[in-house]
Amino acid sequence: MLRGPRWKGAWFDPLFLLLLALQLLVVAGLVRAQTCPSICSCSNQFSKVICTRRGLKDVPDGISTNTRYLNLQDNQIQVIKLDSFKHLRHLEILQLSRNHIRNIEIGAFNGLTSLNTLELFDNRLTTIPNGAFEYLSKLKELWLRNNPIESIPSDAFSRLPSLRRLDLGELKRLSYISSGAFQGLSTLRYLNLGMCNLKEVPNIQPLIRLDELEMSGNQLTVIQPSSFKGLIHLQKLWMMHAQVQTIERNSFDDLHSLRELNLAHNNLTFLPHDLFTPLHHLQRVHLHHNPWNCNCDILWLSWWLRETVPTNTSCC
Repeated sequence: MLRGPRWKGAWFDPLFLLLLALQLLVVAGLVRAQTCPSICSCSNQFSKVICTRRGLKDVPDGISTNTRYLNLQDNQIQVIKLDSFKHLRHLEILQLSRNHIRNIEIGAFNGLTSLNTLELFDNRLTTIPNGAFEYLSKLKELWLRNNPIESIPSDAFSRLPSLRRLDLGELKRLSYISSGAFQGLSTLRYLNLGMCNLKEVPNIQPLIRLDELEMSGNQLTVIQPSSFKGLIHLQKLWMMHAQVQTIERNSFDDLHSLRELNLAHNNLTFLPHDLFTPLHHLQRVHLHHNPWNCNCDILWLSWWLRETVPTNTSCC
């Protein structure tokens, strides 16, 4: 043990001071890795943190750096501030749904280099936060359903190169989607645009690997040949209760991989001859609850359905 003059001299030894500082940093890191906010519950060696229904107005301090799952649902958070999660580099799932979130500051998600799921549904966002999703290079799922979002600008999600599922359903105030809104999402497999009061299919041609598309509950009226152009990998297309009156010839020409098509509960009276001819892999078709004109113009459909999908078809 150092005592007297030798101990006093040690305080001025640069090597001693460096070693002491490193030791303090290690201790501080260990403490932070093994803490749990008093208002939350933690499990799995602090990797799972649940802070639901706590009346929180901000992201709590003291969340362990080991956290991989963080649930902040059903609170009163209004703003996600800059660097709110910057120390959570191992976080994989972040749930912020059913809060009062109106604003997400640029850099709010800094440091979340491992994040793969971000849930923001049932909040009060009116715009897609500009720059908020930068550096989330591993994000695979983004849920923005049921927010009062009014428009989706160009390149809204272009900084999310790994995104596979995007839920934009129930954006009932949505009035504008830029033609470049979905640029950069070449890995996207699932897109929900249901119940958004859309009057036309937006430009989804950049989504070259899309498997599933939900468009139900809109006001589409007319489906055009350009509506689904380039979606050669699409397997499921849902357009129920979408007020579709007309599907123009060749509208499904690029849907070579389609397996399920749901056009139930629309205003269709007829379909163009050979509309379904390009759909070589179609297994399920739902056409019920449409005011069909049962005349010679639609006779081809009856024959086609009987020959192609006899057991998985509903028309009436």
